[in-house]
Amino acid sequence: MQKVIIQACSEQDKEWLSHVHNGTRIDVQLLDQYDSRFQSELVGYRFGRYLIIRFDEFVLPQSMNCTGLIAVCRFLVEDSLGECFAFKSEIVNTLRRPDKLLFIAFPNEIHRRPLRASKRLSLKIPASIALRSNQTTGAAFDGVLIDVSGDGCRFQFDASHTGRKVNLLPILVCIDWQEKGIKKEVSGMVRNSKMQDGFLTVGIQFDEQQPDLDNLV
Repeated sequence: MQKVIIQACSEQDKEWLSHVHNGTRIDVQLLDQYDSRFQSELVGYRFGRYLIIRFDEFVLPQSMNCTGLIAVCRFLVEDSLGECFAFKSEIVNTLRRPDKLLFIAFPNEIHRRPLRASKRLSLKIPASIALRSNQTTGAAFDGVLIDVSGDGCRFQFDASHTGRKVNLLPILVCIDWQEKGIKKEVSGMVRNSKMQDGFLTVGIQFDEQQPDLDNLV
């Protein structure tokens, strides 16, 4: 899988920012003694100076001072680019009122790479997903796989499903495609969720490569 490094502060490489909007979910990993890791969202930036991200109040202890720590940030731009971005930078300030905010120095370099090594096949395969927790699975939700590869898939919930978001959690995908004689279970992780054509869909990354799913048609 090809990885590209760009100079994030260069005027000619500003293009990547046009794909990153307020509300973008960012995975933050602090290089501290606890290797703290949490989800946050982008709420603003000043080009070349800093990014502003909001974190939940229970993510970091009230007494913890993050200023000066190095953070590794990762986020997805799936719809317009189909790429994963990552950078490493210093936290220059922390605010807890009126909201929980981290100011992160604008990165000098951005690492970006495609989300998947192979193009996914557009299909509608009968399937269901269920939450995995402590070696058990929860209630199953019916739907279809609307694209799939050996690395992962996008699952579309049945029209009767009323939710509008799914948390980033481990799940079990159950594929039952009688027409092709395919019946299997694949464990994976929900990486994103969105409304698409009036249906809730989730992007799933498989825990292990599934070569047989690259050749379903």
